[in-house]
Amino acid sequence: MKQDRRALLLYEPNLYKAFLTLALPVFGANFMKAFNELVDTFFIGQTANSVAAQAGVSISWPLINIFAAFQVGFGVAGVAVVSQLLGAGRREEARENAGVLLAVAVLFGVVLNALLYLVAPWVMTFTGAVGDVFTCSVSYLRVRSFELVFTFIFAAFQAVRQAQGDTVTPVVLSVSAVLLNIVLTGAFVQGLGMGVFGAGLATVLGNVAVAPVCLFLLFSKRQALHLEWGRLTLSWPILFRLTRIAAPAAFSQALSSLGFLVLQTVILSYGEAVTAAFSIGNKISNILLMPVLALGSVLAAYVGQNIGAGNGARARQAYRVSRNIGFVIAVVGSLILLPFRVELVALLSNDAATRIAAVEYMFWVLLTQPLMSLFQNYLGVFNGSGKTIYAFWMSTARLWLVRLPLIMFFKHFTAVGSTGVWYAMVLSNFIILFLGAFLYRRVDFTPCRAVMEEEQAA
Repeated sequence: MKQDRRALLLYEPNLYKAFLTLALPVFGANFMKAFNELVDTFFIGQTANSVAAQAGVSISWPLINIFAAFQVGFGVAGVAVVSQLLGAGRREEARENAGVLLAVAVLFGVVLNALLYLVAPWVMTFTGAVGDVFTCSVSYLRVRSFELVFTFIFAAFQAVRQAQGDTVTPVVLSVSAVLLNIVLTGAFVQGLGMGVFGAGLATVLGNVAVAPVCLFLLFSKRQALHLEWGRLTLSWPILFRLTRIAAPAAFSQALSSLGFLVLQTVILSYGEAVTAAFSIGNKISNILLMPVLALGSVLAAYVGQNIGAGNGARARQAYRVSRNIGFVIAVVGSLILLPFRVELVALLSNDAATRIAAVEYMFWVLLTQPLMSLFQNYLGVFNGSGKTIYAFWMSTARLWLVRLPLIMFFKHFTAVGSTGVWYAMVLSNFIILFLGAFLYRRVDFTPCRAVMEEEQAA
């Protein structure tokens, strides 16, 4: 099976077949994550203070993502480094890098858990949240902070597996966590009336449940690339190399999430109903976005292994295949969901003002999904090639140089109201593709020096 995955990555002539074989399991897992968010939104939408609860969860997400930025960054670095080392046949070095990746994951998870718990009230005050929105957001953030150690472990595990072409095992564990989360959310929110705290607790317990399995598989001697407890050290040369590659991706995620926190503050200024509508629209559109994100992660492994094996032409072809598949999914999916957006929104909210705003937002967010598919594929090829700085430039420019200035322009110099936010999102996703095309032409599809260089003695 392991050889089959390597063959799919490096040798299968039909790249569409190879890509879909590896990507479909990740599609399934990401679809389940999006479905789980819909379930959370559905149960929260049935509570007495549903608008405040949905608004509180909505403004919490950017802060959660800021703290998750480190696991994203090191996950990207893990895939890039381990996949290129494996592609070059340097298995022992790949094992050492995977061990450092896990050690860093645990360390950062513990530190960031404590930090998120402490800063949650201060940050929510900064966003302008008051009353029930403030209470719900802080409650949700504080309970979710306790999942960080376990999500960091899973991120390290997923990076190591995806670098080997194993997209199935992380999917099985992810889907198991989601299914447990769905069951617990219904029990805690609907059955026990625990509100957003119950929704957050259900997510934490789902992530806790799969972490021991991740550790077992990482250290199992039955695995081709297994870790050893006695050799699990924090090698400074390896850590430095991983950090150099992870830093742009982590900083990009953190800066983007900070931008979304500012965006949420602007949206909240239009009222709780608009904020809740933004949350509902995103949960529905994530049904399409999650498969596109899956393509980007699989593409990174494809690009990394083929560059490591000296096959830059195949890496380029993998990008084109991923781009085409993602674009078709986004276009067809948007056309399917658009006619049913009124019914979908009605399932997730019992507030009339929220429904009106959410239906309007969904039109614009579905319109921009094909653009998002192209955006995510650029990120996938940049991350897999080790050019994470390009992904940083693209993500940061989209939000800070295009979207937020446009939002402020529509807010202060036009009379379009909250609709200006939706306009800005579409325009920013379109404009940034020109930068993506320019940066893509600068990728030479040769082994990244920061990845392939030999470790120096500490």
